[in-house]
Amino acid sequence: MNFRNVAVVYRKELTEWLRDRRTLISTVLVPLLAFPILMVGMTSLMTVMIGKAEKETAKVMIIGGEDSPQVVEKLRQVKDVEIVPYEEDWKKRISEKEIRAAVDIPKGFDAALAQGKELTVKIYFYQGEIKSSFGANHVEKFFNDYRDSVVSGRLASRNLPAAILKPFEVKQENVAPPEKVSGAALGGLLGYMVILLSMTGAIYPAIDLTAGEKERGTMETILSSP
Repeated sequence: MNFRNVAVVYRKELTEWLRDRRTLISTVLVPLLAFPILMVGMTSLMTVMIGKAEKETAKVMIIGGEDSPQVVEKLRQVKDVEIVPYEEDWKKRISEKEIRAAVDIPKGFDAALAQGKELTVKIYFYQGEIKSSFGANHVEKFFNDYRDSVVSGRLASRNLPAAILKPFEVKQENVAPPEKVSGAALGGLLGYMVILLSMTGAIYPAIDLTAGEKERGTMETILSSP
């Protein structure tokens, strides 16, 4: 192989590529601008959608609970939760996104709590659907708070402090400066960006190497070069 001829062809191709503004823009400028804009835009859109879904009122169906009016009434008062009438096809309604979640309150819930029995409350939702997940989270938070209030009441009736169940707290404190935190997040994506930019940058020269050379009538020269 004559490397001198290869160098001549390489310089010729590089010169033509740099002269072609359309190829230069699509190969260099578009990836440099498009990918950051696309990433920021998608992140902002997801943030807006998640915030909107979290603030929307969640329609929740109660399964059972007829003999436990106390907990049902408190659940009806929860902000961002709307209790809808019970229907047999509640699973289908969750799947079709007509309601966000359903909560199964065990029979005799209020009476069992008063007797100190252990109970299990089941919350049904559609995994993968963000609105359904938020609805289930609202209901779960209510029952967690309700459970804590029941425990506090039991301790108070026995003249015991609430701290007996939680003698200490554990907190995490960040010592890294904000620029280091953002740099670590960007560093995780940088490798993928380099790969995508490299692939995108190679697409247009590859297209020009075939279609462009054929259009300019220089394909035979390229093929016959040593």
